Amino acid sequence: MIISVRSISYDELKRNLSHDDKIVLWSCDTCVKHCGIAGMDKMIVLEDLLREDGYNVIKKELVSESCQINLAKKHRAAHTDIFDQATAIIVLTCEIGYQCVKTVFNDKKVIETAKTFGAGNFSNKKGPILTSPIPSTNLEIDPEGYTLNNLVERFNLHPKFFDADKEPNPEKVTITVDGKPLVVKKNATLLDELLANRMKIPHLCYDASLGAIGACRMCLVKIEGKRGFVPSCSTIIEENMVVTTEDEELEELRKSVLQMILAESGPEIQQSRDIRFWMRRYKLTDNKFYLDEKDEPVDDSSEVLIRDPNRCILCGKCVRACTELSGQRVFNFANRGSKTLAITGLNESFGNTDCAHCLACAHYCPTNAITPKSINKKIVGYPFWTLISYPKKVAPKR
Repeated sequence: MIISVRSISYDELKRNLSHDDKIVLWSCDTCVKHCGIAGMDKMIVLEDLLREDGYNVIKKELVSESCQINLAKKHRAAHTDIFDQATAIIVLTCEIGYQCVKTVFNDKKVIETAKTFGAGNFSNKKGPILTSPIPSTNLEIDPEGYTLNNLVERFNLHPKFFDADKEPNPEKVTITVDGKPLVVKKNATLLDELLANRMKIPHLCYDASLGAIGACRMCLVKIEGKRGFVPSCSTIIEENMVVTTEDEELEELRKSVLQMILAESGPEIQQSRDIRFWMRRYKLTDNKFYLDEKDEPVDDSSEVLIRDPNRCILCGKCVRACTELSGQRVFNFANRGSKTLAITGLNESFGNTDCAHCLACAHYCPTNAITPKSINKKIVGYPFWTLISYPKKVAPKR
């Protein structure tokens, strides 16, 4: 992963803006997200901060990889109605991504927010670690690497996101969850707030970056005053809401849903970490449902990705990630009912599609139905530091 740190303060950001600007927030969904300075949740925070100060944010644009200039072009073409209005774009990406966005939107005010230091990896104890500094940083190679805090102190940068400069004050309400009061954000998604409060709610199709479709039905809860079971991923919080997330009836329902998913997808799906976790949680050792095992051919025609349809649970994450984050629309659903399946292109092999190799589909797939052929992603043609040192060069298509 490429290691970047926030380089400007919130006040400096505002000095680059006018209250007459129509602002688009543009964020990458990969490296900088893991460095804590990008992603959909960070864009929501920044949008709240700017609107509270009277600025006009007209769109949040989440892109799988901003360092691919062809993806930036596709996003502009797909949302011309918005980008024709926009006068300023705040870029939450690494420096390579910033240069790509600046090239595509050379008629706009494009604001850079991060400094890039080189390549590294992620440590469970220390977080992102810089191991291969770019020459312009004048950092020596350190066998233990540099943490984000090391870089912040050495280069006088900013250790956290913009809300650390000015704490937002979202309106809070009190709801009751499993008989106990819980203070949460008003008008937030119920599942997001339950997860934020460390409540283990099963979910396979939901991700805050992609939004809710309520496909897997694993996150169902009970809400007083509402009939039946309610998907928490698409439920907006209301004051005095009374929620039940755990009882015998909900547990049996979730076990049944999980068993149906397992029956439809076969034994391969049990290799998924998420699936294994919930199998252990609900102590599933056998299955009351039975279907003939899938025996679909594995598609390895792509240079970068392998697709195993036998592991697919039709959660739709690959479809939404490819459409919304990459703008490619390589994935889609075909047929209806029990014959529904996810396809690539016009039901053609992966290698024959217009795949951008951005890995968004693999990143969001919860069952490893789509996996990279190699975990070592490389920018072909140039060392990454030349892309930073010479802005006119951009990452070629992988």
